[in-house]
Amino acid sequence: MAISVVIPYFNRAKFIDECLESIFAQSLAPAEIIVVDDASQPDQRRHLDKFLPRIRIVDQPRNRGVSAARNAGMWAAQHDWLAFNDSDDTWVPDKLAVQQAYLEANPECDGLHTAIRAMYDDGRERISDPIAPRLTLQDALHDNMIRVQSLVIKTSVMRALGGFEESMRCCEDDDLGIRLATGGYRIDYIPTPLTNMRRGNYDHLFSDWRRIVRAKTKVALRHSSLLEQTLGKGATRRRIARAVRKAGDMRGGVVGRVLFAGGWIAGGFDRTTD
Repeated sequence: MAISVVIPYFNRAKFIDECLESIFAQSLAPAEIIVVDDASQPDQRRHLDKFLPRIRIVDQPRNRGVSAARNAGMWAAQHDWLAFNDSDDTWVPDKLAVQQAYLEANPECDGLHTAIRAMYDDGRERISDPIAPRLTLQDALHDNMIRVQSLVIKTSVMRALGGFEESMRCCEDDDLGIRLATGGYRIDYIPTPLTNMRRGNYDHLFSDWRRIVRAKTKVALRHSSLLEQTLGKGATRRRIARAVRKAGDMRGGVVGRVLFAGGWIAGGFDRTTD
């Protein structure tokens, strides 16, 4: 079982060393490590050269976002399995070994992801909430289920799907989970946190509630027919409302409380959709 690791990179010289060192330190070494530079600033791009030849570098001619960068790595990969990480996140030393053992014991499985440990600037840590051991369409439509930074998946599956939706620079994992479930692929989950995900003020994605609401709304509208057929009338509206509530939680303060309340009103106060 040979694994190609794909890492999108954009002006993250501050974090890439720690990310790559955690991959170099894997007890099960990957077959290759592909870093896709998404048109970083020249000095940030040159920073990657010090890791040659331990990594392969794929250069994007212009900045196209994380989905396009992951796809470029996917198409460049030379092996049957893909593992994704982000340039500011790290893996525990036995991450790939644990996942390979599971996948070899379950050969009918198309992919495997795991719990993650969120690491905050103030020293707090939080392990992601447990989810079902196997991806279902109902769960994928309800909310994002796929932890991409922990995902190991067959290269053939990702290519058959066409990779990530490149028009999405945010919440592309929501869309991926729905398409994997719709395609009937078996994606399993284990509750062991094998990826450490950095969370901090430097990452504007998680402080920009408008961007997240727009992206999650786009996912809901894109799959609205499937939502309504599978989860019932009003499911599209409820998914969007849930995104607004989550944005309120993230934003905090008066604005956050207003968003959260607005999400409950828009969702019809239906606690069964949380």
